[in-house]
Amino acid sequence: MPWMQGYPYYLLMGSVLSLYMSVESFRNRSRTGRRYLWILMLLVSVMFISTAGEILAPALQTKLWWKNVQQPPLFLSTILTYAVVREYVSQTSEGLARRLALFCIPVAVYVLLIFTDGYHELMRGDIGLITVAGVSGVAVHPTLLSMLFIAYDQLIGLYAVCLLAASLRSSPKAYFWPTLLLLASLSVPVVCSFLLPVLKIEITGFTAFTYLPPMIAAYFILLRDSRVAGDPAVKNKIFENMKDGIVLTDHYDNIIVVNEAADVMLSTLAGGHGTRWMGRNIYSLLEYYGEIAVHYARRTEGQFEIDATGTDEIWYGVSLIATERSVAEDAGMLIVLSDLSEKKRYERELLYQATVDDLTGLYNRRHFMRMVQHHLSQSGAGVALLLFDIDDFKLINDTYGHMAGDQALVDFAQKMLNVYCESGIAGRVGGEEFAVFFRAEGEEAALREAEHFRITMGNHTVRLDGGHRIRLTVSIGIAYTQRKDVTFEELYREADDALYISKSTGKNKVTLGRPSSWREALKG
Repeated sequence: MPWMQGYPYYLLMGSVLSLYMSVESFRNRSRTGRRYLWILMLLVSVMFISTAGEILAPALQTKLWWKNVQQPPLFLSTILTYAVVREYVSQTSEGLARRLALFCIPVAVYVLLIFTDGYHELMRGDIGLITVAGVSGVAVHPTLLSMLFIAYDQLIGLYAVCLLAASLRSSPKAYFWPTLLLLASLSVPVVCSFLLPVLKIEITGFTAFTYLPPMIAAYFILLRDSRVAGDPAVKNKIFENMKDGIVLTDHYDNIIVVNEAADVMLSTLAGGHGTRWMGRNIYSLLEYYGEIAVHYARRTEGQFEIDATGTDEIWYGVSLIATERSVAEDAGMLIVLSDLSEKKRYERELLYQATVDDLTGLYNRRHFMRMVQHHLSQSGAGVALLLFDIDDFKLINDTYGHMAGDQALVDFAQKMLNVYCESGIAGRVGGEEFAVFFRAEGEEAALREAEHFRITMGNHTVRLDGGHRIRLTVSIGIAYTQRKDVTFEELYREADDALYISKSTGKNKVTLGRPSSWREALKG
């Protein structure tokens, strides 16, 4: 094989190429997912150099020394391969350094035993020279202990391959083909490490060459491919600082991605119990939100608004997005959580301004009218509308000032709320004119209710600023009906006519109005 004559130089070229890629990777080492890549490539470069040294060395002892130098990078390269894969899959290095340190303990023991094997012979049996196609290297027969260390190293490599393969199911489309290529190239050294004893390939340095395909693939995919070479650290910083909560689940409904905002929101939804949600099943939360759980189970998209605490203070918007539309039943789901609390507060404020009188806190005329008309259309029993007018209110303003007048209105409204908060609808329909709508068994019951309120107000003292005290009297007009087709305008007109009679016949009295049909009959 003439090409084998340059075999050591091919190894040196592989070393230079790996060293170049290591330097390029070193420049990008601060990027998440790339922190261990340069070390792996450097180890492969040392592996190539030491293999070339073994072949070119003239004596057995020198060759054996180079053989020993190969062992640390050979074993550590498998562990660093796992580190690169782990970072690539999870896009984080959290806790990885500690795990690698534990993985390296057996390697350190192995290297120590290899370099001291001449004293105890625990790692190698026979040692000799082997020449294949003109390439001469050291042939050793490993002991059972040595084979256990080799098996440990192979299992870590196999675990790295399985980890990368498992990530294919949840990989975004842009990552799928690069990940698949990386998996195929990474499988070369791992598979060869298992097949070498079976295939009986004895060419010195063959193992080093099996690492070249994954190194080249990793270099171009992780550092040059625009689809995945973007700086994950920057992406992660953006992701973690998003105000919206981002949750990604796999097809087993386990949370595989969650940012800090989502962690807080999910804990709030779970009742304020602080916990880490990564790895948990999303149904531990969705079981409390039936409609969302149904959409999630069917993998159908939807948008929802939920009261996070049941106090109307914290509202979240929940968006369900299928990650794979074509195979939705087998895909995970993207859940986006948005804080709608401020929006809801603003909506409540607008609703309050549109429906409530800002001075008294009672319903304003327009909203009071809408609510009464709504109840009239649904009522099948007797109802009453009372109109109240504070007697001689102008005199209060002229005597004590308009601020005192406002105090009197607020006090009167509070009295109405205390009396009718649960039994009726109260509103301010004019300057000093108020109204209340409630169910009544008959005209007599409505009269008793109105008379009770008139007496209650007559006995009530209003305390004004400055120490002044006044008593308010009130004139009341009543409209009573059992008709379901009556309108608010008809009922209001009847109560207003009755109120006019109360005001014009001495004030501080109650008058029961008569339906318009009666008035027309009387006029006739």
